[in-house]
Amino acid sequence: MVFWLGILFAMFFAWFAFKIGFYETWALVFNIVVSVYLAVFVGPLILKMVPAADDTPYATILAMVSTAVAVFLILESISYSLITSQFGVTFPKVLDMLGGPALGFAGGFLVWSFVFLLICMSPLCRNKLVRAISFNAEAKAATTSNICWWCNAVHRFVAFEYGEQTVKREVNKLLQSAEPEKRERTGPPTDSNEPTLPDIAANTKRSSYSRGIHYAPSGGASGQQSRSTAGLVENEVFYPLAG
Repeated sequence: MVFWLGILFAMFFAWFAFKIGFYETWALVFNIVVSVYLAVFVGPLILKMVPAADDTPYATILAMVSTAVAVFLILESISYSLITSQFGVTFPKVLDMLGGPALGFAGGFLVWSFVFLLICMSPLCRNKLVRAISFNAEAKAATTSNICWWCNAVHRFVAFEYGEQTVKREVNKLLQSAEPEKRERTGPPTDSNEPTLPDIAANTKRSSYSRGIHYAPSGGASGQQSRSTAGLVENEVFYPLAG
């Protein structure tokens, strides 16, 4: 269900791209891709630089959203002020009718994938209602792979050494940071230097008896534990304690 919701969301972007044309759509999608890339890589670094901001389960999400929105607004302002509003570029009609919506569809699905990633990182993902909308492993793989593909495209140009595993590692790290910590259900830790106390419950029955040893010929009374010792039988008898 999540995948089809993303398709519907991307179709809305495709319709919007058809209205504004290929030229402005290209600038819009470029700004979206750069914003998502910086949100994935720079957002978590903000929390490391400002530890005081990491005081809520939504800290990483807020840092990523703030980074993405800030970068998008800056890039969109620059592109509109210096490029799209100053220079008009005419493309063939076919490119405006087909290329623009296709590019808008890709950009819209990237935005949806980014929103889905944020939801998966939040505690809301563990809610029963959210899980009912198919926020499962298959949906994560389908949407996060889209983010990785676009981020890899940017990473080829900005990284000193291109590595596809770098983007996947960062995305997986973001998803793992939202998982609850697995704590072993064991008792409180004990000091290894402390003496080990006897099991009182196991020795309750034995501690309520006193031990007496009698020597008698073999074939003693029943209920006595016997063992041969130098021709005699050592009978071990337990007597109840007084009181």
